[in-house]
Amino acid sequence: MSTYIFGDIQGCYDELLSLLDQVHFEPDVDRLWFAGDLINRGPKNLETMQFIMGLNDPIIVLGNHDLHFLAVAMGVHEAMPTDTITDILDSQESTQIINFLRAQKLAHHDPASGFTMVHAGIPPFWDLPTLLQRAREVESVLSGSSFEEFLADMYGNEPSMWKDELTGNTRLRVITNYLTRLRYCNADGALELKHKASKRPQGFEPWFNIQRASTMKIVFGHWAALDGVTNRPNIVALDTGCVWGRKLTAMRLEDKQLFSTPARKPYQL
Repeated sequence: MSTYIFGDIQGCYDELLSLLDQVHFEPDVDRLWFAGDLINRGPKNLETMQFIMGLNDPIIVLGNHDLHFLAVAMGVHEAMPTDTITDILDSQESTQIINFLRAQKLAHHDPASGFTMVHAGIPPFWDLPTLLQRAREVESVLSGSSFEEFLADMYGNEPSMWKDELTGNTRLRVITNYLTRLRYCNADGALELKHKASKRPQGFEPWFNIQRASTMKIVFGHWAALDGVTNRPNIVALDTGCVWGRKLTAMRLEDKQLFSTPARKPYQL
C-alpha cells in the first residue's frame, strides 16, 4: 500500500489520471491525499470531483479555490472572470459536490508519518494542537447551518494578524487566510497577501522559514511560483503550476519520492 499526496489539481483531470498511471495507482490498495485547490481555473472540474468523490476514503484539505467555488455556488459571492466552475454549477451533481466539500478539513495531521498537510501555510506561533483546533473552528462552521454567512464574510485581507480575542467571522477569516492563502508573513504572524512571486517583500519571509513552523514536517500546495522548492527537507511544496502549463506533482508519503507529469497545455495565461 502506498499513499500519494497531490498538489493543486485545479480541474486538470487528464494530468491527474496521467500521474496516477505513472505511479501505478491501485484504487483498492493505495490512498490519495489532496493539498487543496481541487478545482477551478482548469478545464475538467466536474470530472475531477467525480473521480475524487469515488475514491476510497481520500484525505482532503480545502484550498482557497475550493472555498471560492462554495461561495459562488451558494450565491454569496460573484464569480471571477478566470473561474471555470460552470461545469459543476450546471451539473445535476452540484449539490452533492457542495456537501462533499463542506465536509472536508482545512488541516490534517498523520501521526504515523508525522506529516501535517495544509493548503497554504501555518503561522509561526501555532503549534500542532493549536493549528488543528483553529482549523476545526472553521470546519465546524463550514459544515454547519451558518456556513453561507461565513462564506459571504470570508473575503478580505483584514485583520492581517492573529489575536486570541478575535471573534465571529472576523476570527474565522484570519484562520482561513492563514490556512488557504498564506505565503509571506513576519515573525509576529502578520500576513502579506499581495505578493505571489518567490522574491520576498521587504520585512516579510516565506512562512516556512520562521520559527516553529520550520521544525514541523509539512506538505502544502498553493504557491506555484516556488515550483516545489523550499530548500527545507521537512517542508514539501507540491503546487508546481499545472494549470499554468508546467506540471502536476505528487509525493509518495512512505519514502518522500516525488512524481510529476507535464501539463497538456497552459489553461491560464
